[in-house]
Amino acid sequence: MNMAKFDMPADKATEKQMLSAIVVIEQNQDPTALLGGYRRALDALNMEYELIAVTDARDDTLTGLMDGLKADWPQLVFLAKRPWGSDDAALAAAAKRVNGDLVLTLAGWPEIAEGSIANMLDALGDHDMVVATRSDRVDTAAQGLRTKVLQGTLKTLFGHVHKDVFCRARLIRREVLDDVASFGVRQHFIPTIAAERGYSVVETVVDPVDAQAAAGTRFVFKPLGHVRALFDAVALYVVLKFLRRPLRFFGSIGLPIFLVGALATAVLIIGRLFGDTALADRPALIFSVLMVVLGVQIIALGLVGEIIIFANNRRMKQYMVQSVIRKDPEE
Repeated sequence: MNMAKFDMPADKATEKQMLSAIVVIEQNQDPTALLGGYRRALDALNMEYELIAVTDARDDTLTGLMDGLKADWPQLVFLAKRPWGSDDAALAAAAKRVNGDLVLTLAGWPEIAEGSIANMLDALGDHDMVVATRSDRVDTAAQGLRTKVLQGTLKTLFGHVHKDVFCRARLIRREVLDDVASFGVRQHFIPTIAAERGYSVVETVVDPVDAQAAAGTRFVFKPLGHVRALFDAVALYVVLKFLRRPLRFFGSIGLPIFLVGALATAVLIIGRLFGDTALADRPALIFSVLMVVLGVQIIALGLVGEIIIFANNRRMKQYMVQSVIRKDPEE
């Protein structure tokens, strides 16, 4: 279910567009230095921009700090969210309020060098999305493990993955973000969804933040959060690959179970009819019959899904038109 790449007209240069940057500020954190660095980088672009800072409305101290920053920074948009939910929910809320043609997502902690934002704009060109890849990164053992596991999962499911999957610096066209956000905004999967939808996604190498600026950043390993991310990756795989053909997914699972159960049941019945093998008190017979029933139920789920998809087929988009080429009537 691929969609054509969003093609930006040639006369709309990047420097003429408005940029909307989104930053999700962590709770109990002083954002003054972080946002100050982002402000210097955005001001140096010489283009119209806005920076949407999303914070937890329950944090009165953080809210006060943001009000003070906004007083002399007209481009700063302060969005206090309640209930907070998660960083992904905060990003989704901010994505609905952007005004720019380009959307830049930035981490709520020092992650990339200030000059890297300009490099991402230069790398955009005719592409739909630019993903930042930090060079010369030094990860801890826990960070390296989570990166390998998630990258391996995405590579297995989708066949491709970008190198720095946990970097949150991404530049994306607004039309593309609107489409990608319809699948739920888990930040780590945005480039994967865009690539699967047929958009042009390119990686660019950026400089990480210097050690002095990153000194106050502390990595917290959340095993349950990463387990949920793996389940979300599997759910995303089903949605992107089998949304229009659910029977293919459920059939690939239910049919082998049904065949194994039917074969085992047939062997037991043949042994009873043509041999002297009794079927009374045979756990194998119960197990094989249950496999047949389970296989039929799983296949039936796929059939029900096919009926639902067929009933709503007219309202589901299979593709988008990239461009229409017409013959000049004067020729």
